[in-house]
Amino acid sequence: MSSPMPEIDHPLHDTLVALVREHGPLDLRTLTHRARVAAGRPDLDASGVAALVETGTLLVVRPDGRITYLGDVLDGIVLTHRVRGSLRGRTDLWLGRGVQPFLTMAVIAPLPLVSGGAARLAETDDPVLLGPEGWLPPAEPGDLVALRWSAGQLAVRLVDPAELPGPAEEDAVRRLLSEHCRAERWWKGDDEDWVRNALLLEALGRARLEDPQLLSTPHAPLDQLLYDPLSHDPRAHWRDTAALRQFESVGFYVDGMPVGLDRELRHRAERYGMTFDQFVIALLGHLAWRTPFAEDLEPWEDWWPEETSRTGSTVTPLRLAPDKDRATGRPHPDQTG
Repeated sequence: MSSPMPEIDHPLHDTLVALVREHGPLDLRTLTHRARVAAGRPDLDASGVAALVETGTLLVVRPDGRITYLGDVLDGIVLTHRVRGSLRGRTDLWLGRGVQPFLTMAVIAPLPLVSGGAARLAETDDPVLLGPEGWLPPAEPGDLVALRWSAGQLAVRLVDPAELPGPAEEDAVRRLLSEHCRAERWWKGDDEDWVRNALLLEALGRARLEDPQLLSTPHAPLDQLLYDPLSHDPRAHWRDTAALRQFESVGFYVDGMPVGLDRELRHRAERYGMTFDQFVIALLGHLAWRTPFAEDLEPWEDWWPEETSRTGSTVTPLRLAPDKDRATGRPHPDQTG
């Protein structure tokens, strides 16, 4: 069953956004008072404002309780997008959920451009920003473009692949954003497009509050960097529920794991549709139950060939096949396909 979008008092929402954009972070009491005056609604109370703040993705609650504008939280952020068509001579930039914050911010007002003019939403429902002549770099299909939001202005440029971070930094960003995405998804639970867009905005806002320098340099696009945070995954809820039912479990920390091994394990976990923790636990369980130990091997001669030779046992020991048979010089049968 589809989830209907919540009813939003758009005039009041726009008033709240305008107030925090103009005055900066405001506590609930001050914001409510100013909203009564600005919106001409003397009966407005704090509970109504709080409910709208909880629903509106452009309004972010800071840890101290003050309410601020998402664009201010994202100041200095760099989001990237891999283009699928040449941008030469064009003024329309087709985007995806990886830059959803800019699309949502453009709903309120066009985004001022560093190069002059402003980028506005398309007249259609497509995720497209339209700007003046020359605002787009000469990108070709497959190129990565960076959209930087700083001091209330948007800049777009090509990204040199050499600028992208190494696997360690990329993994740190992925972990932080994924954690906030999972937290938001646990409480929302739905998979409608508007829900996925909202959870990305809220998760990104909270992640930037935790790390104000997050994504201050070009990274891979968010929809590429994050594994399945936006697509339909009905198994996620059941996996979380099953995990909560495990009454007896332990946690441990692995130090010194090579970055290459970490990336490979995460890649395989994603390929099998598992979380990293699930895959590692399953892998350790498989090794624990499938790896033979001395007490599991019979007869012992099969795994101790030296003792077999000394005692003259008639049991044929396990043989490690050489590259070539010593007698014939030909490849050993065990080494051929």
